Amino acid sequence: MTVYAFELHFSGPPGEEVIDALYEAGWDDAVIAFDPVTGGEGWATFDRDAPSALQAVVSAIREGRKAGVDPLGVTEDYVSLKEIAERTGRTVGAVDHWVTGRRGPADFPKPRVPRPRVSLYSWAEVSMWLVANGLAALSPADVEIAQICEVADATLKAKRLQRQLSATDQEELALAVA
Repeated sequence: MTVYAFELHFSGPPGEEVIDALYEAGWDDAVIAFDPVTGGEGWATFDRDAPSALQAVVSAIREGRKAGVDPLGVTEDYVSLKEIAERTGRTVGAVDHWVTGRRGPADFPKPRVPRPRVSLYSWAEVSMWLVANGLAALSPADVEIAQICEVADATLKAKRLQRQLSATDQEELALAVA
């Protein structure tokens, strides 16, 4: 099995018993940041041993629900050029050349959070681009967890937003996008 690292954001009610319930449900492989006095939003950083990234993330979501928390999202790991350089063992200058198209293929992923000084990129998109273009040796597990986190995060957010629609609108939308 492989160890997959990811972060799960959640919302929970106040009470010390929430933390106990999370550990009893299976979150003993996570570092949990949650204020049991006020409740509300928290997050858990996992190093989960599982046969696949999908099973690692799905089991954490299910265990969280079993413990009484509402999963809000899974880290869609946004990275800066500096973090891309660190993860790939390259210099910031080399990564900047990929981004601007001065070196390597000219189709580097667009930033998810464009900023004048430090834009942020989707690690899922960047890691797939790097592997596809043979520019970095990333483990298949790193690419797999990045992809699964991106999809799981989007799915959790879409489900939460859907609940705001009427049943009729939910049904019509589901048919339209199926």
